[in-house]
Amino acid sequence: MLQRPINHFRSFLLDKLVLRPTRDRVDHGMQHRLQLPSRFGPLETFGYANYPDPGFGDAPTSASDPPDLLLLKFPGTAGRAERSSPFPTEMMRDVRIHAWTWNPPGYGNSAGRPTLRRIAEAAIDFFEASIDRYQQRYTRPPAVWLCGNSLGCATALHVAAISQQSSSPIRGLLLRNPPPVDLVVKHVAKRYPLGRLIHPVADQLAPAMNAIYTASSVAVPAIFLQCQNDSLVPPALQQRIRDAYAGPQTLVKLDGLDHDGAMDEQHLPAVRDAVRWLREQSQL
Repeated sequence: MLQRPINHFRSFLLDKLVLRPTRDRVDHGMQHRLQLPSRFGPLETFGYANYPDPGFGDAPTSASDPPDLLLLKFPGTAGRAERSSPFPTEMMRDVRIHAWTWNPPGYGNSAGRPTLRRIAEAAIDFFEASIDRYQQRYTRPPAVWLCGNSLGCATALHVAAISQQSSSPIRGLLLRNPPPVDLVVKHVAKRYPLGRLIHPVADQLAPAMNAIYTASSVAVPAIFLQCQNDSLVPPALQQRIRDAYAGPQTLVKLDGLDHDGAMDEQHLPAVRDAVRWLREQSQL
């Protein structure tokens, strides 16, 4: 009789340990703001086009050129869509790209409470609403890449795994520092006395956000960007996801970078090569 309340409490604690939601106003620069429907209410998204498109973000016009590629981006545990970077569009200037980044439930002005289960469910709504929007606008919908950073990789893998159960427009994934969330929580807990007490909480992770589990169901090509000095998600833990991944993959080792480190000129040649590989795999 007590098992269900205990599990609910453990899920609550896990959400508190992992998620870092914020509601404060963040400048979104030149990005276009859009709200998409979900089962929890409107999801706030921000996007941009890398080419002049008079119809971007609004109803299509006679002057609108359809994009070749749609990027759907999933930030990390403390990320916000307003701060989304242009990566990797700056490496693909010859491809017409629309990029949209979401704020999960409980982040920014997106409706709903921030929980791992709700993020997984709302991510499917975000994906489906985005795809429907482009299918309604264009006779030739674009190819889709999913981009994830840290916790956003678990979200992207869940979306890719679910979408592959039917006809899917997803052609590729870009995943930076993907975490096996339960193992990362246990890894961090080692730093504290009695850290093993948190293990039952980590074990409460829902399968939808278990990246090792979902990776085994995803067969599209993927780029893995791995920070070699990552102290939060060590490369050995990231490797567990790569080992489980069912599709073709290429690894870019980002030497000298911790989890949130910024790429510099020494990393860009290998990253460009990987993006070129994914384009070839995606026939872009």
